[in-house]
Amino acid sequence: MHRAHYSSLSTYRSRYTSDLSRYDVDVKRKALIAIVLVGFAPTSSIIFTLALNDNELLSQLFFMLCKIWIFLVPTYWFLVIDGNSISWSEPNRDGLLAATISGISMSALIVAMWAIFSGTIDTDAMISEMETTGLTDFRIYVAGMFYWIFINSMLEEYVFRWFITTKGIELLGSEASGIALSACMFTLHHTIALHLFGFLWWQTAMATFGLLSAAAIWSWLYLRYKSIWVCWLSHAICDIAVFGIGYLVLFG
Repeated sequence: MHRAHYSSLSTYRSRYTSDLSRYDVDVKRKALIAIVLVGFAPTSSIIFTLALNDNELLSQLFFMLCKIWIFLVPTYWFLVIDGNSISWSEPNRDGLLAATISGISMSALIVAMWAIFSGTIDTDAMISEMETTGLTDFRIYVAGMFYWIFINSMLEEYVFRWFITTKGIELLGSEASGIALSACMFTLHHTIALHLFGFLWWQTAMATFGLLSAAAIWSWLYLRYKSIWVCWLSHAICDIAVFGIGYLVLFG
């Protein structure tokens, strides 16, 4: 009787372990698919706009299609595939304070780096590459500035800091790995853009390190405070500094 009991218990444990293993594999498989579907869309947009196409209208249309894609796919995945409900994830006071401090600190570093190294950058080549985007027109630049600060930065936090970070944790099994994966995917399209804008290799390397660091901080902020509003505020403050410098390059 005892042997039958132990045999039954062993069989149950074996089946339970097998079920857990299959569940874990399924979670990782879904996470990988989700990351691939979303994570490389911004990179494809940059390559198409700056390297493959010279038509301004076509570039803008493809850009908008990619933005719609990276919003809809995570939303559908969260609500339909994962079966969750909509949540607002309001920030708390500590989160907003951390966002403000980190955003101002990184912005100060961005401005300092520009002040030190701006003389080494071929701004004429940069402006030439930007002509296909329409951003050399002052009105489009201002509209783009508001879009990137208030909408695009939020979308990037929605995609990279929330969706890809959390899916990266599911895929790789730890917060540190999820943060690293999200930071690398976020930085990829920015690094390619810097290269195509004509930055030298060492300038691109420095900027890439800064972008990786900022992305990791923003992912950490999300995991710490569980609100994309926190990392968005930090990101938006940095974008203000970037667009201020961009204004000086194009129109100053």
